[in-house]
Amino acid sequence: MKCSKCQIEVPEGMKFCVECGYRVGLICPECGFENSPDFKFCGNCGFGLTGIPKSADIDYSQPHSYTPKFLADKILTTRSSVQGERKLVTVFFADVAGFTNISEKLDPEDVHKIMDGAFKILMDEIHRYEGTINQFTGDGVMALFGAPLAHEDHVQRACHAALSVQKISAAYGEKVKHDHNVDFKMRIGLNSGPVVVGSIGNDLRMDYTAIGDTVNLASRMEGTADAGNIRVTAHTYRLAQYFFKFKPLGKIQIKGKEAFQEAYQLLETGEAATRLEASVARGLTKLVGRRREMEILISAIKNVKQGHAQIVDVVGEAGVGKSRLVYEFREKIGNEAVFLTGICTHHGRNINFLPVIDLIRQSFGIKEGMAEKEVREQIQNKAGEKLASLVPFYLNLLSLKVDDSLFNSLNPEGRKNGTFEAVKELLLAQSQETPLVVFIEDIHWIDKVSEELLTFVSHCIKEHPILFLTAYRPEADPGWAQGSYYQRLGIETLSHGSSIHLVHNILGGLSLDQELAEKIAEKTEGNTFFIEEIVRELVEQKEIIKSGEAYVCSKSIHDLVIPNTIQGLLASRMDRLSDDLKQTMQVASVIGRDFAFTLLKSIMELGDDLRSHLTNLIGLEILYEKTLYPDLEYIFKHAFTQEVAYESLLKQRRREIHGRVARAIEDIYVENLGQHYELLAYHWEQSDYPKQAFKYLLLAGEKSNANQAILSARSFYEKALNVSVKESFSLDPETEVQLYRGLATASVLVGDVEKAIEENKTAVLVCRKHEFVGHEIEILVYLAMNYWQSGKKYEECILFFDTAIERALELKSKVLESQVLALKGTYVSAFGGLYQGSQTIEKAVEIAEATGDQRSIMITRIFKGNSERWLGKPREAIESTEGFIEMLKRVSMNEMLLAVVFFRGIAFAEMGKFEEGMTMLEEGIDICEKYGNILLLGRLLNSLGYCHGELYQTEHALELNLKSYEVSRKLMEMYPMGRQFAGEVVAQANVNLMENLIDQGKTEAALKRLNSFEAESNSPDYQRARYRWKTRMKILEAQILIDQGDIDKAENIINSNLKLVQEQHMMKFEGRYLRLLGEAQVVQNENDAAFSNFNNAIELLKEVGNPRQLWLAHLSLANFHQKSGRADLAREQFMAANAVVQSTADGLKDKSLRQSFIETPQVQEIINSTKL
Repeated sequence: MKCSKCQIEVPEGMKFCVECGYRVGLICPECGFENSPDFKFCGNCGFGLTGIPKSADIDYSQPHSYTPKFLADKILTTRSSVQGERKLVTVFFADVAGFTNISEKLDPEDVHKIMDGAFKILMDEIHRYEGTINQFTGDGVMALFGAPLAHEDHVQRACHAALSVQKISAAYGEKVKHDHNVDFKMRIGLNSGPVVVGSIGNDLRMDYTAIGDTVNLASRMEGTADAGNIRVTAHTYRLAQYFFKFKPLGKIQIKGKEAFQEAYQLLETGEAATRLEASVARGLTKLVGRRREMEILISAIKNVKQGHAQIVDVVGEAGVGKSRLVYEFREKIGNEAVFLTGICTHHGRNINFLPVIDLIRQSFGIKEGMAEKEVREQIQNKAGEKLASLVPFYLNLLSLKVDDSLFNSLNPEGRKNGTFEAVKELLLAQSQETPLVVFIEDIHWIDKVSEELLTFVSHCIKEHPILFLTAYRPEADPGWAQGSYYQRLGIETLSHGSSIHLVHNILGGLSLDQELAEKIAEKTEGNTFFIEEIVRELVEQKEIIKSGEAYVCSKSIHDLVIPNTIQGLLASRMDRLSDDLKQTMQVASVIGRDFAFTLLKSIMELGDDLRSHLTNLIGLEILYEKTLYPDLEYIFKHAFTQEVAYESLLKQRRREIHGRVARAIEDIYVENLGQHYELLAYHWEQSDYPKQAFKYLLLAGEKSNANQAILSARSFYEKALNVSVKESFSLDPETEVQLYRGLATASVLVGDVEKAIEENKTAVLVCRKHEFVGHEIEILVYLAMNYWQSGKKYEECILFFDTAIERALELKSKVLESQVLALKGTYVSAFGGLYQGSQTIEKAVEIAEATGDQRSIMITRIFKGNSERWLGKPREAIESTEGFIEMLKRVSMNEMLLAVVFFRGIAFAEMGKFEEGMTMLEEGIDICEKYGNILLLGRLLNSLGYCHGELYQTEHALELNLKSYEVSRKLMEMYPMGRQFAGEVVAQANVNLMENLIDQGKTEAALKRLNSFEAESNSPDYQRARYRWKTRMKILEAQILIDQGDIDKAENIINSNLKLVQEQHMMKFEGRYLRLLGEAQVVQNENDAAFSNFNNAIELLKEVGNPRQLWLAHLSLANFHQKSGRADLAREQFMAANAVVQSTADGLKDKSLRQSFIETPQVQEIINSTKL
């Protein structure tokens, strides 16, 4: 081929003339193909090549003058759909290094000639990779890759263009050096980031707005690059690192930037390797490669039909085909079971009971648009007599007004627990008629209270024909993942062969070039969503076309570019839609993943055209119909599609649409806004209407608090506060108190006690300013509790209690005074002043009983019962709280119910009524597991372990105490607020374990555990109620020391702790210490003192009623008499010990437990002692 400029023969393969440096060949403006300069028509597409302007004919100020026709047509075709949108791009800056020096040395005409050649190189290579030159800078250019034409691989294109420019420029530089004796080298800078595409004129001139440093950093990279090099930012490097080879340059100083910036030098192309982003399967092609998974689901439904519940979690990465598998399973079982579906959404994490509401609506046949009266009638009729009492809870879930005095009298905890029961009973009732499948989709986006409810339900369905089916990504960890009827069904990506099979299915069973099919399988790595999107992209781009009974490539397979990211693929596909379809898709994306036709129609005001647009989007498999009657609803086939459409909108445009959505919801659902508070809060918050956002955020917070969904409530309250501060709202006092109290409550529960203190103090100041005395008293008590929880000084906590009592006296409210006094007494008791605290609680009971207020009487007497149990008065503890368990169950006060179950269970055991106590504790454990109360679960487990230990059922005791230890230790790690509460449980479980080891004869192991924990227990985490467990631990230490012969050390421990328990009137511990003191005195031959202490111990323990400690005290006295040669007295005490043992055994109705107790070595020793 000859150079068209100098007519010198150019060797084959050269792109530039080796003599003059002029570009060899002509680029076709229609298709981009490189032709021989002698061709009159393009050898690839037949386009006429005559009249193509040479570089001298180009006007660099006019984009249409230098933009090839094929590229110009693409830009003009798509411009209306990309104007005013955010785009991710790579910005390309290039200039001639040392241009000033060249200009000074050469004639201006020569300089112009050199730059013409440089610009031609830049234009050809930038346009080759479909970049657009936005600006000529005199000695260089600025170009964009990814806008206005969307390219998911814009980074790779920019890098390829930069490398090509430098390669050709190197040859061109040699020509310039030869002709003009000056050095010619180019330098290039790249950066990737967002821009906003502005208007695009008919002349191709594009306005854009840089976001952040997108453009500036690219320019700075160019300015700092060495001559002949390409310098890129960290942003570009991260996106392109697997496609190209780079040299790290470290952090460099950039003009205008205080912080140093990481930079890299682009060296050459590398081996392309990518992992496509995950996405949900897009469905409705023939299912491939899921036979095993389907068999597992079919097996599960067979078990359900036989009356055995099944829980199956379908787990896999996004896009792997979870939802599609469940869809096919539903189709397969048909009418064999009722199928209920609840959907979790990414913006629904703060919408309480969102998937549960779906279940309720489907269960009762509630359709969108039903009048409130019709909804009520529908629920009442379908509930029937069996569920009639639960109707208020169903109405409340649907945010309908409830006119039921009992329901309205419930506190938030009661409503929450009642709702749990109501949903459970509804599902169980439906399963009695036909097997039931409950499917919850996208659990990884579930709201917390729904997760709690579903966990509760999962514990209640074991013997019912229910299949509880969920789908979620691996990062989720739902609470129901346990039990013999649970299984986790992991969904893996498709095999290579199945991936190719799926490609053929998508193409309607027609074949495809094997090499391309193999390439698709390799690129997608078996993710079904990726495979489907890529194949459809190839068909739509006409890169593969139907030819007879097969699909063939329209161009060489090596030129076929498969998109490297799903996000880029979806964005580029969306840009190719017509304006009306794309706008419909974008507006719908603001509403959410699924949307009602009525709502979208209200926003877009397109009339009948809207339905046509939606039908077209269904045909393109972007949407599908979710429900048909009574109101048509649609859903994006995949969440990623909705997210990409949403992100493509400018922020201002999003805010505008969010506002329109919120107004439409208010208009359409005016009679039932409560059901939509969370959505309204979300949409108004995303709009430009802060007052409306504040209103609904507060309402959503109240709704969450009422349902005890504290984490959601906190989120709503925090957002409301942020809005009010940002917009400088003037809040009414009641609202301000409510806001800060809601925040403080949630702060405590998420472990941020210091923040709760700050928020409660703010609420107190508002109360005092506006004389809200009742509210102030309540908050002062909370502050005292907050100070307690945060480990602050005892005196500071007491000050808050005392201030609250003073305010109650000012208000002349004996009811409030009694309740605050009871709480103060409990606090005093927990920090070592057990007796003083009990006196305060006693006074609180007297005041409450004088008022006649039943709630106050119950609350104060519960505190009294707990105090009496610790004082060693189990009978009084039982009497004080007789009948309270049933009362607490009726009003669903679970926290207080569990507290009563705890101390009454232990009290019964201490009275020798072990089975009654253990049954009560087991019921409490069941309640904890159902409602997820981990804190009290640990306490109840070790209490049950203690009971079994008292009966020498050591193995079972060890199991329960270890479980308690593990549960509470985990709680300490996960739940900062509960560290001190959990710390006490960990300590009590540890002491139980020490005693279990001693009972097994493993004294050294017990001592090792004791010493290890004693060192740890100096932490503030174990400050609360330290005396309760430390006195017990010291009893065990003293016992071990006596057994080891270290009497002096044992006596020191006994005497110091005996004084403490006597001061606090802790009779049960006093009895144990007196017995041990007697044991030590026997060794020291202090017989009179030992005899006195043994007798005193027996008398005290008889009063307390603790069987094991009583028979041990009798044994100690018996052994003392026997050692002293008083056989008759010894036998008398052996008989007394045996009588206590026999009485305990007689109280055990469970024959197995009774027999096991009698056969233990310790009990056999007592029985045998009576035969001597």
